[in-house]
Amino acid sequence: MRRASRDYTKYLRGSEEMGSGSGAPHEGPLHPAPPPAPPQPPAASRSILVAFMVLGLGQVVCSVALFLYFKAQMDPNRISDDDTCCFLKLFKLYENSDLQDTSLESQDAELMSDSCRRIKQAFQGVLQKELKLMTRTEDARAEKAMMDYPLLDFSRKTQPFAHLTINGTNIPSGSKKVTISSWYHDRGWANISNMTFSNGKLKVNQDGFYYLYANICFRHHETSGGLTKEPIQLMVYVTKTNMKIQNSDTLMKGGSTKYWSKKSQFNFYSINVGGFFKLRSGEEISIQVSNPSLLDPAQDATYFGAFKVRDID
Repeated sequence: MRRASRDYTKYLRGSEEMGSGSGAPHEGPLHPAPPPAPPQPPAASRSILVAFMVLGLGQVVCSVALFLYFKAQMDPNRISDDDTCCFLKLFKLYENSDLQDTSLESQDAELMSDSCRRIKQAFQGVLQKELKLMTRTEDARAEKAMMDYPLLDFSRKTQPFAHLTINGTNIPSGSKKVTISSWYHDRGWANISNMTFSNGKLKVNQDGFYYLYANICFRHHETSGGLTKEPIQLMVYVTKTNMKIQNSDTLMKGGSTKYWSKKSQFNFYSINVGGFFKLRSGEEISIQVSNPSLLDPAQDATYFGAFKVRDID
């Protein structure tokens, strides 16, 4: 029994407490065993760690590359602060172009450096180029409009026209409506081409559409006398006559009823009419007025005329 008890105690003791002998207890000092070695990571864990290190290094390289790229793009040698200041001054100069000349000269003096002068010249060159392009575009549009909607017929070198002024030496008297036959066609501002003036009428020699116009002035001075207490009807008529069939048509008329007082020192009234009409060769244009004795004899006051616009299709 005693031996068995000793064996049980031996069983309960740890191996570090046992001696190196065959079973006898070790009487000398005890030496603790070394700690166990850390476990080695498996091969798959090492591969993942290397991959993360490579990705991190790539991210750093990309960040540095982007930084260098944007720094190169924002290089102050491309657009410096002085150039930016020149642009701002130049825009301000053109924006305030309606200021006084002295103010403009003082602002322009600030743009006299070499860099600013080059920028200003380049800016003005671009503006001139754009203005030329706009002018060419507008000219092309105007030319196209003339071709699409022809108004004046330039197929002939000399289009028929006439401008006749009143001949004040032979104005009929009275207050009734009469035909004015006294006109100048080759004196002063009067002129005529490819039309005929005969018997106080303007004759058409070419078929076409014509613009007819007339300006008649009536005036009265207190020294002229002859005014009545009755209202005065001042009228003008532009008439077309077809000599082949002896038929006349009133193309235009204008006028008004006036109350001219004898006590007034000066009375004046002007009538202007104009329009486009189709005329045939041989037709004649004449002017009729009421109260012809009141006509203003000045060439810039009483006149009429015509000019051809285009042929008849």
